[in-house]
Amino acid sequence: MAKSKLEELSDIYRVQNLIKNDYQKGESGKYGPTHKNALSDGDAKGKGSGTIGDTSNGGSDIDINGNPSIPKTGRNQLMSQNLYDSENQYTVPDTSENADQFRTL
Repeated sequence: MAKSKLEELSDIYRVQNLIKNDYQKGESGKYGPTHKNALSDGDAKGKGSGTIGDTSNGGSDIDINGNPSIPKTGRNQLMSQNLYDSENQYTVPDTSENADQFRTL
């Protein structure tokens, strides 16, 4: 069965757009969690650290250092104002003495 005009044009545009995709060129270009554009390495592209579940080491330059046009932004600035850090960690309060102070129906 012959292709419709739409299918013929789709084939042409698909090839043209795949050429533009930087992540399809060879094994080193495949995009994944350790790709240079996925890693947080100081540029504006990457957000991750390459380690699943690591939420404190990722982020782009703006995520880490803040937006230059907006004061007091970015993880570094916000962490310096945080009451809790590695020395003073947030913990769950001990509620063992609260036994029998409430009941469920």
